[in-house]
Amino acid sequence: QEDIAYSLFGIFGVRLSVDYGEKQDKALGRLLEKIVALSGDITGLDWVRRSSEFNSCLPASITSYEAPPCKLPPLPEDEIQSSVSSLQKMVAVDFTLNLYTQLRNVSAPRFATQRLHLPCIVFNVREVRRVSSLEGYYTYGLKADGLHNLLINTNQVLVQFWPARPTEQKFVLVRPWDRSLLELPEFVEPTEFVEPSDFGNDTESEEDYGMPPSSPSDDRSSGSPVIQDVFDLESRALRLLVRLRQPFSAAA
Repeated sequence: QEDIAYSLFGIFGVRLSVDYGEKQDKALGRLLEKIVALSGDITGLDWVRRSSEFNSCLPASITSYEAPPCKLPPLPEDEIQSSVSSLQKMVAVDFTLNLYTQLRNVSAPRFATQRLHLPCIVFNVREVRRVSSLEGYYTYGLKADGLHNLLINTNQVLVQFWPARPTEQKFVLVRPWDRSLLELPEFVEPTEFVEPSDFGNDTESEEDYGMPPSSPSDDRSSGSPVIQDVFDLESRALRLLVRLRQPFSAAA
């Protein structure tokens, strides 16, 4: 069975040793480990069914990459622009730039001794109630900070709890951080880097973002590369907020 994984080594341009007799999940795990290490791409973590003994974040079989039960359509560009315009009136620029910069400085996903180091956005679960069960699978209704109420299907029995019936166990939902949401250009000019500052500090000046104090002569359409770079950064930061507010698919 490991031959299936070995056949993918060449397709992905990965050079790894062939060890006949190892299980398919280990061969596939070594391939995915290498792909993540070389590219930082986390699309290989989007799978369903049984997890691997190599690493529980990886699938046991290549067949786990079946079509997802729900595929969300991409957000139309005109809707993104409309949301950006609305956010410009609601969100402080310094907060937006700080959030963007901190997420840009998050370390890339990597493996070390078969352990995956994966930056994630964490949502604390406040309520778990079983809704139904069918053929060994259970459906639970969850309430979590920062998310709409949702339903999950799992073959595991979860502890049920809610505010009137608390539990000492802690549950969280994690969303792997996808660096592509930053929409980084292929080449980044040095003038575009912004130093992160304290979210609690609301006294940041424009100098902190690489631009001079505003004056009547300032013009966003001017030819100044520094000013243009900063406004490009501001636009990407607002687009990031728009994308983070959108529904996202998940598998358990």
